[in-house]
Amino acid sequence: MKQLNVMYLIRTWALGGSHTIIRHFLHHLPEHEFNIITVPYDAPGSGTQDFVSSCNREGLEISPERIPWNTRSNWFKARAKVEELIARYQIDLIHCHDTLSNVMVGLGRRHFKCAAVASPYGWWDPKWNLKAKMNHWVEKNLALPNFERVYTVSYDMKRKILEGRTQEDRIRVIHTGLDLSQFKSGAPREQVRAAFSIPPEAVVIGTVSRLFAEKGHKYLLSAVRLLADEFPNVRVMIVGTGDERQPLEALAQLLNIEDKVIFTGFYNDLPGALRAMDIFAQPSILDEGFPTSVLEAQAAGLPVVASDIGGTHETMDIGATGLLAPPKDAETLAKTLRELVADPARRANMAAAAPLWIERSFTLQQMIEQISATYHEAFDLYQTSRS
Repeated sequence: MKQLNVMYLIRTWALGGSHTIIRHFLHHLPEHEFNIITVPYDAPGSGTQDFVSSCNREGLEISPERIPWNTRSNWFKARAKVEELIARYQIDLIHCHDTLSNVMVGLGRRHFKCAAVASPYGWWDPKWNLKAKMNHWVEKNLALPNFERVYTVSYDMKRKILEGRTQEDRIRVIHTGLDLSQFKSGAPREQVRAAFSIPPEAVVIGTVSRLFAEKGHKYLLSAVRLLADEFPNVRVMIVGTGDERQPLEALAQLLNIEDKVIFTGFYNDLPGALRAMDIFAQPSILDEGFPTSVLEAQAAGLPVVASDIGGTHETMDIGATGLLAPPKDAETLAKTLRELVADPARRANMAAAAPLWIERSFTLQQMIEQISATYHEAFDLYQTSRS
């Protein structure tokens, strides 16, 4: 079997589930089958450096090459750079891991002399945002249909892709798998709690995500306000960085719960952070494709309360490992959280069931085998189209 030279393109605004997936591929795709070069964008913000640093910490090599992207005016310059890299490294297949790359490669498909795989990981409903609606329409109808394979992470996302013009037989749904061994590392629960002055008896509701408005943190804080009087030992642990940090701190003060909210900022010990929690919350208000953080929380032995949105329901054994609540509804979120805060025995049962559910349903080996097959399918289809 020919070893394929594969190039990953990734435009990073903030670290998220797609970056966890990329790191899994870089760690576990067999080297005798794939030689991978990962090329980020030279773009505004700290996202690229955050991604590169996260890879370097895990001993993963990221190319020093960058795709130029300061503004949309760099479109043709960016495309020319991709063409140059394909030729220089004799790339057999390009895998696009973000909307910008999907659109750039999909619309300019004839310029890229190799097989191509697109990954729309998650789309949110822009409602009145006409610019975002147009971008989604272009991706769905003009870009994705030009790829040999479209890989996504949930059946909810497949449904959305099929609203466009992509042929169904080109779409592959591959659920994210986890390496459960990573959750055996990290600091002990007591050490993490002590570092953030969390009392041993506290019931900690935690969340891990970038601090952006679409993640719904404000609804979590409002829900905790509704629980605080009945359960004075409740705490909220918010792990992550983003431009909502200051507004959320202000909201906590306004709600008079600032003494119950811990903002950790960037925290380089995910297993330790999860170990310090008792309940994991995912209060997103815009569609999630297949939230990796919910998988990770269950792998770490946490019951989950999440917004019933996008493909989130596909990540949990509803009732056994997690509960759903409607998005943008702090009152119902509070009631759902209360079911677990008030019932330690139920929390314990769900916590015990969660890792078993992940191990049974979302294995890393299965994920790697399926993406490997997808790459070979895409390459063979491209070769056939040229003959």
